[in-house]
Amino acid sequence: MIVNYHGEHLTIEHDEDVLKIVDGLTFEPTPLNDQEKPIGVNELRWLYEQARHKKTRDTAALYAISRVNYIYQNDKRKSNK
Repeated sequence: MIVNYHGEHLTIEHDEDVLKIVDGLTFEPTPLNDQEKPIGVNELRWLYEQARHKKTRDTAALYAISRVNYIYQNDKRKSNK
C-alpha cells in the first residue's frame, strides 16, 4: 500500500490484492461524528496488513471502508483550507 499526496487530493496504490476480495461491494464515505477521530495513515496501514495476511472478506471490507473514508477526510480537509 502506497499513499500518494497530490496537493488537492491523494491516491492509494498497490492495494488491489485486498480490494479484489471485496469486489462487487460498494463503499461510500461517511461524515465524522462530532466526537469521532479521523482515520490516520497508521490505522489504515494496520487494517491493510490485517486484510493482506488474513485474506478474509470481513478484514478486507474493514480496510476498504477505512480507505474510502481516509481519502474523503483528506480531500475534505484540503478543500476547507
